[in-house]
Amino acid sequence: MSDRVEYWWVDCDAGIQPAEVTFRSEIPIHIRLIGSRDIIAAASVELMERLPAAPRLTIQRTPPPSAPEPPRQSVSLLWLVGIILLILVYWFSGPLFDVLK
Repeated sequence: MSDRVEYWWVDCDAGIQPAEVTFRSEIPIHIRLIGSRDIIAAASVELMERLPAAPRLTIQRTPPPSAPEPPRQSVSLLWLVGIILLILVYWFSGPLFDVLK
């Protein structure tokens, strides 16, 4: 038989306190008050209300960060074409303006 541990509010001599209750096949065996190391027989206290289960730490593996992508050539080529077009417009804007007049 395996023992199972639950957390309960118990009524003992000192008043109502939270405790760790050990059960064996649905029967409370012994109780340890939270904050003390003393173990008390389950027959000497009254179980009041079950506390919610303690939160469990879940560790999720995260993928390692990927290396940054190298700059794409198409973006560099686009900048180059844009700068060349601006230079050409600057050079030929005077004669084109004169022709349009």
